Amino acid sequence: MELIDIAVSSLYFLTLKEKILLRKNIDRIERLAVLSIEDISFLIKRSLGSRIAWDGKELLRQSNLAMSIIGGQGISAVFYGQAGYPPLLKEITDPPFCIYYRGDISCLLRDCVSVVGTRKPCREAAEATMAFARDAASDGITVVSGNANGIDSFAHRGALSSGKERATAAVLPCGIDIIVPAGNKGLVAQIIRSGGAVLSEYIPGCPADKWRFVQRNRLIAALSSATVVMQAPSGSGALITAEFALSYDREVMFSSSAFCEEARIIEGRAAERLKSSRSGKAVRNCAVYIESGAPVISGYGEYKNALRDAPGAHSVPDGGQLSLFE
Repeated sequence: MELIDIAVSSLYFLTLKEKILLRKNIDRIERLAVLSIEDISFLIKRSLGSRIAWDGKELLRQSNLAMSIIGGQGISAVFYGQAGYPPLLKEITDPPFCIYYRGDISCLLRDCVSVVGTRKPCREAAEATMAFARDAASDGITVVSGNANGIDSFAHRGALSSGKERATAAVLPCGIDIIVPAGNKGLVAQIIRSGGAVLSEYIPGCPADKWRFVQRNRLIAALSSATVVMQAPSGSGALITAEFALSYDREVMFSSSAFCEEARIIEGRAAERLKSSRSGKAVRNCAVYIESGAPVISGYGEYKNALRDAPGAHSVPDGGQLSLFE
């Protein structure tokens, strides 16, 4: 890994193709640092305009800091096109130029399932998440989630409880050296010790800005052939992940726990809050996906069946779609 590679990976205003083109034309970070935004526009053959914040000296400082963190914390990196780069990431329109990681990234080279949901789950959804993740990991599947509080944490812990190596991978919305939330540092350590992986597309030292959480969600969706939503009230970021998964032509399923009594109560409150804040505009929720044919599953066994069965075979739980939010 060279300093210029770290620098290029941090240029978030460039697409993957543009980063690759820039890297082919620039071999040292010192050359990159003295370029103007107009020079970069010329090299990538696209006008970047004047609104791009560009400071070559600051880029040099941040890249050196990142390299220091990488060396001090045993962080590894895999670049697009290299062996070990997660293959499913190559299928999306905006794959990362680089993945920074700790642990064993080979856990992402086998079958994966992404498990997502609210940060404040009900008891049934939390228990369902633990059970699903444990059973998936026991079957040799890597459970992918985002290390957030709530469903994400239950997914990682459930996979770890299987006792299997390389059971789970966590995607961070910040530099790999910054654990968000801070209370999950112990969980991250467990994931790494178990042979799993913690990864990020952002250089070490990069903060968890709000927009990066959405970008993180796209990677969670991209890393697996299917995403399972355990509980997601209206407005939940988990539904953003589901949208990404659908846009990548991946399977999206919903746990029956997302429609339990307590989840329905939580959904009703969330929907009312959003309606009032959005002046009556329509709010997307789990029921919309079910009405469109997304499978509803009660556990890992039904998840496996849903992957094999014809579309629509698992779409109507216990009495039909219309009863879900009555």
